[in-house]
This record gives sequence, C-alpha cells and structure tokens, in this order.
Amino acid sequence: MVKFKRRVTMLNSATIFGRFEEAALLYPQNIALGWKADGSYQTISYKKLLAEVNRCVAGLKKLGIKRGDKVAIFSQNRPAWVKLDLALNKIGAITVPIHTTLSPKLISYTLSDCGADYLAIGDLFSKYLAVKDQLNLKKVITFQRIEWQEDLVYFGDLFKEEPDTSEPIESEFCTIIYTSGTTGNPKGAMLSNQNFIANIEAATEYVPYTSQDVFLSFLPLSHVLERTGGYYAVLFFGGAIYFSDRQTLAEDIKKVKPTVLVSVPRIFERVHDKVMDKVRQEPDFKQKLFFNSLKIARQYISAKNQDSFLKPIFKINYYLADKAVLRKVRNKLGGRLKYTISGGASLNPSVAKFFEALGIKILEGYGLTETSPIISVNPVNDYKFGTVGKVIPGVEVKIADDKEILVRGPSVMKGYYNNPALTQDSFTREGSFKTGDLGYLDQEGYLTIIGRKKEMIVTSTGKNINPVVLENALQESKYISQAMVVGERQKYLSALLVPDFAELKIYAQANNIKLELFELLKYQPISDLIQKEINNQLKDFPDNEQVKKFVILDKEFSEEREELTPTLKLRREKILDNYRTLI
Repeated sequence: MVKFKRRVTMLNSATIFGRFEEAALLYPQNIALGWKADGSYQTISYKKLLAEVNRCVAGLKKLGIKRGDKVAIFSQNRPAWVKLDLALNKIGAITVPIHTTLSPKLISYTLSDCGADYLAIGDLFSKYLAVKDQLNLKKVITFQRIEWQEDLVYFGDLFKEEPDTSEPIESEFCTIIYTSGTTGNPKGAMLSNQNFIANIEAATEYVPYTSQDVFLSFLPLSHVLERTGGYYAVLFFGGAIYFSDRQTLAEDIKKVKPTVLVSVPRIFERVHDKVMDKVRQEPDFKQKLFFNSLKIARQYISAKNQDSFLKPIFKINYYLADKAVLRKVRNKLGGRLKYTISGGASLNPSVAKFFEALGIKILEGYGLTETSPIISVNPVNDYKFGTVGKVIPGVEVKIADDKEILVRGPSVMKGYYNNPALTQDSFTREGSFKTGDLGYLDQEGYLTIIGRKKEMIVTSTGKNINPVVLENALQESKYISQAMVVGERQKYLSALLVPDFAELKIYAQANNIKLELFELLKYQPISDLIQKEINNQLKDFPDNEQVKKFVILDKEFSEEREELTPTLKLRREKILDNYRTLI
C-alpha cells in the first residue's frame, strides 16, 4: 500500500489522456495492449501506443474533429477502440460508445439522442446499413479498409500525420454513456474526466492495481464497468490489457494467465457450473477427493480468518488438497489470479465461497453508469460475502426512509444528456443521486443491496417481493440455467425458466429417456424434476415467495433479442413482452 500511495502522487493530469501519458513515460517498455492475430497474441508497448495515439490525434484534427464534437464508437473491443478514445480525449471531443448487441431501433435512438457528429464502426455494417438513412453524420470512420460507395474514412489513414505534441484539452464532459435500459429507453449519462479519475483513485484504495498486473478484457468497452475497471484504471497504473471475448474466454485465459479479471456474476456462475459438471462425470473416488479438498480449504480459510492457531497437520492437509485438486482448477483459469472483481448484477454468495475455496477471491462491488461506476467494493483483504463492500473514499451514501440508496461525490455524473427534466428528477434537493436501488449499511460500513425499486414485485395481497433473490436461489440448481420470477398484482409467483440443456440430456441418458430436446422439455417427468428442484431451492423462503407455476423455455435469454443487458442482467420489460402470451 505504501508503494501504491507513492505512485498516486506522480499522477497529476486532469485528463484521462494525461494520466495515460504519465504512465507511458513511467513504464515505456511495459506491454499496454494485447490482441489476437491468426490465433496468437500480438502486443504493443506504452511508448509505442502513446506515439500512435498522438498520430491519431493529428489525423482526427485534420479530419475536422474538435473539442465538443461527439464521436460514437460502434465496435467490439480492439486496440483501435482504445486508440480512438484516448485521441478523442486529448482533443476534448466526446466519446459515445454504442453497445454492439443493440437493435437497429436502439442504435438509431442513441445516435440521434446524443446528436453524434461522427461514427466509428467495426465489422457491424448490417446494423449500420439499417439505420444510416436516419442519421445526419459528418463522416463515418471504419476500423477495417473496405470498398464502398460512400465516402468512408479508413481509421488506419488517420496515422499518416506527424504525432501531435500539443497539451490535452479538457472538456466539460468527456463521454456520454447510455444506460443498459433495463426499463425503457437508455439514458445518456454525461461523465467527465474528473468523474473517472476520482472514481479510480478512490476504488484502488481498496483494490490496488500495479504496473505488473495483467488483465484479460472481455466485457464490452461500451459498458462503464469495463471502461473504468478494465481499461482506464489499468492504463493509469502501467498494467497490461489483453482482449478476449466470451466465445474464446476459456482458451484465452490459459494463454494470457491474467492476474486480475473484471467480470459479471453470470460468467462466474457458468465457470462454476462447468467445473461441477466435470466433477460429476468423474468416478466416485475422484468426486469424493474434490469435495473433501473443498471442505479442507474452507476449514483452513475459516481458521485463518479467525486468526486461529493452525496445527501443522492441518497445514499439510491443505497443502496436499491444494496440490492434488485445487491448483489444477486454478490452472485452467491461468493460475495467476490474485483476485477477480464482480459487478453489474447480484452475485450469489455460494458461488463466491466456492471460488474462495479454490483459492480465487471474488471481490463484489456496486455501482451505476451514473456514478462512473463504483460506489462500493469489497477491499481485497477485508471482504464480506453477501455484501457489495465498503463505500469508497470520498463518496457519501445515505439510505432514504424507503431504503433507496442515495449517493453524493466527485464520481457522480453531471446529468443526463438532452434531458434536464429527468436529471432534476434523479437528484434530491440536497444534491444526492437517487440510484433506484434498495439497500442498507451494516455496523461495519458494508453495503448490502436488497433489490431495485422498479423490479420489486407487489402481489395482489400487498406483499413486496424481491425477485432477484429468488432467481439466484433457483439458478443454484444444476438443472436451471436462467430464471425470471413474475407475479406483479397476482395472487402468487410464477417463473420463466431456462433449463441447463446439457444437464437435462445427461439426466435423460441416465434414465433411459430417448427423446429429442423439444420433446424432452414437454415430458411430464422433466416437469416433475424441475418442480422438485424449485421446491428444494426455495424451501427456506416463506409461503408468499414460493413459485407456484412455471414454464420451461426452449432457448436462453439473449442480448440479440434485447432480453439481456451487456452485463447479462435481465431486461424484464422486454422478456415480459416476448413471453406475454405464455405468462
């Protein structure tokens, strides 16, 4: 921690580009970015990245981009995303990231709402073609050289000028990030350089980053969690960012061997499920060895946390369990993870405890787009399961009478772009941002989220029910992959359930059920199995929180159908629309 505090005093720039530039001067030979080309990773150093960004600045200025211009980026994660964003930041232009999974309708809405002047686009032309006639853009920049009838600007041609050596220009705000839109149209949060810088400096008091850290980036840079925790914060401290995606994550994590991973709960849940699936396919003696190793690890961790005296034989047992089982699982995740960070949605404590026993810390945090995003996070050596950690330094959290979480501090947004009325409604008279989330602070200062105001179900009997808690419990079943609980103004709760299709097939084979998947989902014994799982997972919940009816779906909730946000949270209104006849 002493080294970390000394490091912060070296960073004085008021802009994101300036902070990156200072890190590049301190660590010129460190790897800044890594990306795959022909199946293997290529890298670029901080020194070279800085030079390329400054060339990009000169090219953008020649193109006519200036302070205050809005430039939308519609692309998957790639080095060009970072180069363009840093160059725009130096100019004082405004980056507007667009989620790649948005429908043409929402893409058009976002670009029109922010009044984008320019659009930079990756290999997503079909979506762009669907909306281009509705837009009024000065220029379209392409990350890939293509032959086309329009006057496109190839991104690579922007690097032909000599590097720009001028001082960075600070704008009133540096980006407009549109919310995930779980309820209604996305809203454009205006965030400044200082919002991000204050957020990173405060959060890294609890979760320190270093110049030796290696990050595997697979969450979209269009989302504020990855933008802050997996991009800006890494480059501020001289760390390395390697790009991946969810499709090749298992393969890439072995190649990169990251020390830190920023993720969302759904990814951890999938890893947990895959590990357990693999274990259940092993012979009985190997299964017993695995679960016994977990038991030894949990006892060992509990004793350490309580500062209990550890007998030598106990240390030996843990060493053997770790060597025989636990380390092998960690190696499949690269083998070097110091900790992982989870945000964007609620993490099931049982999943966090599972990873802790394996030797991987999951530090759950909480925040919103409007707060840059981190409000609280579990400190790396003082974490508490079931909470989203301690409120970061400089941020003030109050709990309103209705349990809504209210936030003030230097990382809170300036407001919603093009919507002063909504901005005013989103703040209290005292200037606190109304998060829309419900929670409480315990005596030790840890924050716990108990639900979102707009997601709370009020039954016809007047009971207030948090569906997320029930959904997390249901998803602990190996046969249930996704769940959405419904019941607004109804006498009882129902659920839309996506089964774990692989587990159902295993169950069918073990019970000599020879049916195709679509037939299997309608087979009464399968319904009975799911009902048994529901009863078991919800056995500790009161009667009014029991799921009385359910429907088994034949496909997962997806981003492509706008049923999930980029951080894989449920878009409840959209799911309700898609399955209204079933409900």
